[in-house]
Amino acid sequence: MKIDNPFDKTMEINRRSMDSITRDALINVTDTLDFCWAAAKAVFEEAATPEHALQICEMVMANIARNQDTARNRVRTGGESGARADTPQARPRAKQPPD
Repeated sequence: MKIDNPFDKTMEINRRSMDSITRDALINVTDTLDFCWAAAKAVFEEAATPEHALQICEMVMANIARNQDTARNRVRTGGESGARADTPQARPRAKQPPD
């Protein structure tokens, strides 16, 4: 995203009338879309389209939701259930030396 852009201008104009929850949500969504656009350009190079970025964004959001579900399940069960065998969480941890 360019430094001088419509989003930042609109945020500045409305900064006093916008609650922090809405402001933070707008910033997070815009940053996520910006990262997804960068990912689309990295993968598809000159052929990247906004649609690619939106599809990547959907995949990112699904991955976040899946990871949150896995983390909730671990907390609920008190362990690392649901971890795949190829993830660092599923591998045995080395014993830590005492403090």
